[in-house]
Amino acid sequence: MKGLSFRSFIPFLLLVFALSGCNFPTSQQTPTPAPTTAVPAVTMAAPTATDPSTATPAPVSHTSMPGDPAYVTDQVAVDCNTGLRYAAGASDLVSSGCDYWNREWLERPADSMTGGYQGALDIIWAQAGASGPWTYLRIKTYNLGAMPDGYQAGFELDQNLDSRGDFLLLASKPSGTTWTTDGVQVWQDTNGDVGGSKPFAYDAQGGNGYETNLVDSGQGNDPDLAWVRISPTDSDTIEFAFKSNLLHNPNVFGWWAWTGTANVSPAKFELVDSEQNDSTWDVDNTCSWIFGEKPKANQLLNLCAVAQPTATPTNTPPPSRPRPTATRPIIIY
Repeated sequence: MKGLSFRSFIPFLLLVFALSGCNFPTSQQTPTPAPTTAVPAVTMAAPTATDPSTATPAPVSHTSMPGDPAYVTDQVAVDCNTGLRYAAGASDLVSSGCDYWNREWLERPADSMTGGYQGALDIIWAQAGASGPWTYLRIKTYNLGAMPDGYQAGFELDQNLDSRGDFLLLASKPSGTTWTTDGVQVWQDTNGDVGGSKPFAYDAQGGNGYETNLVDSGQGNDPDLAWVRISPTDSDTIEFAFKSNLLHNPNVFGWWAWTGTANVSPAKFELVDSEQNDSTWDVDNTCSWIFGEKPKANQLLNLCAVAQPTATPTNTPPPSRPRPTATRPIIIY
């Protein structure tokens, strides 16, 4: 009886729904007008790009690191010692026999001609060597204790001996006697514009310098490519190590050292093309030298005085050799 009553009731329910105007969604349904009561709008925040300066870098995993450096006694570029002039009370810190702007041979570890001496910028000598898969470089400074803001130290590497740097190795405010990649950058000049038409001389052809960053604090294709430390045996010496396979021929290449602040920037090389003589301070560099073979006079435009090599690996300080002045050939363009 109950089953019969329910079946009889179904047609009645369908009739009630139809008459009451209840609508089910179909492809032909007319949209219902929006209610007259205002509904607060929901604002969706637009996606923002990640700021590289605040992004947390991925952890660096190292698989190889340098060991004890080996240096070669004839691989030395001796620089002027402005610290001695400062200690002696010289009125002009920049010596005319040590600083040649028109050859980008700079001795300016000060913020002006007469004051603001920076011992951490004053290069006394630089040296190169190699052991196993590593090439080692070091810079002896007058006093590394007080590094100015923006302190940078490093080397240009010339792999084809054309007096143009191909790679720039830089370290920012190095600290600690343990090898680290922190603050170490390796830059490359891939378009060959460093130096313009006249390397080590002004030629009004400023390019974009070292434009390609290969590694930065271990971030790059090879996190083990370059390292830095303060020498465990000399607190005024900065040591660098890089994988020798960075260069096409690691057995023979040119090199020269730099220290500086804001002026020692990859995009500003060469400085004589991008900066002004009378406003460029807090910078020092060495003459150039050739690793792996006996240099010939004028082989590089900024070459140090040529001497007989005695290629014996050693960790002892390099021999005292005065920076050449009158004996160095004058380059005229």
